[in-house]
Amino acid sequence: MRVAGLIVACALLLGLPGAAAAHHILGLPHYKYSKDYPQIPFVEIMARTRHHELTFTYFPGTPEPGQRVRFKLYVKDMRDGKPFRKPLAAQVVQRRFIRDNLPLGERLTLRTGVGPEANDYKFFLTFPNAEAYEVQVTFPEGGAVEVIPFAVTIGQTDDRPLLLGAAGTLALAVVIVALINRRRRREKDPEETTS
Repeated sequence: MRVAGLIVACALLLGLPGAAAAHHILGLPHYKYSKDYPQIPFVEIMARTRHHELTFTYFPGTPEPGQRVRFKLYVKDMRDGKPFRKPLAAQVVQRRFIRDNLPLGERLTLRTGVGPEANDYKFFLTFPNAEAYEVQVTFPEGGAVEVIPFAVTIGQTDDRPLLLGAAGTLALAVVIVALINRRRRREKDPEETTS
């Protein structure tokens, strides 16, 4: 039974990459409207490190392949409320099931704006395909470096491979557990196999 439990636990752990990361994404990404509603919504994702709060947005909230997407990142120190203004690095990756994420292009250097507040990191990207992507922001926190992944969905993505893969993994785990239990019953009660 221990082996079966270990197999199921490993399968579940493989499905949860990055769960032990030091940063916290606060809830699911959600669509918002600005004060000038009605308009196209934007997406907002909140994250928190030990001392900083990060607000990541992109517009439009439902971008299509080939469409220019505006990204903004606001970072503030939660201890004193002051904006964080040091340059940051970011990498855009295509999210892939099972295999490693695929980096797209060169790493970006993000700098705060030149407006009156100068507290936002703004950049623009265009994505060629309808896929699930991440903008991975490298953030210095207390002498360490954290990589914070912000999810970006372009167009209508096909989730069927992910769902089929998860269902197949679960089915395989159930079959393996059943086979292990059957073998153990036979080893415990040899008379059962002769009847």
